[in-house]
Amino acid sequence: MTEQQESVTLALAKLSEITAVGIAEIKGQLALLVQRADHADRRVDELAARQERETQELSDVVAAQDTRLRALENDRAGRAEVNAASGRRAVWISVVIAAVGLAITIVVTLLNT
Repeated sequence: MTEQQESVTLALAKLSEITAVGIAEIKGQLALLVQRADHADRRVDELAARQERETQELSDVVAAQDTRLRALENDRAGRAEVNAASGRRAVWISVVIAAVGLAITIVVTLLNT
């Protein structure tokens, strides 16, 4: 072999080695990027599941509060009806008492004359 051929062979060997090392580094970096992407995907899935759970919990709380509010509104409406009925009863009782008082007054007046 001539010196020039040996020089070319040596240069090709160095180039091959440099290429192999570069490819190995690139593969390592790609593997790391894939691992990070997988980790990020898992984290996104976990966060989405957590958000879904919390959204459902909040929906349940809102539904329970809505049920309580409707019950309170119905109770309030019922109390208003009871209060109105009580007011009407009080008027009738007053009328009856006044009538009884008038009747007693008339009877006492008739007995005294």
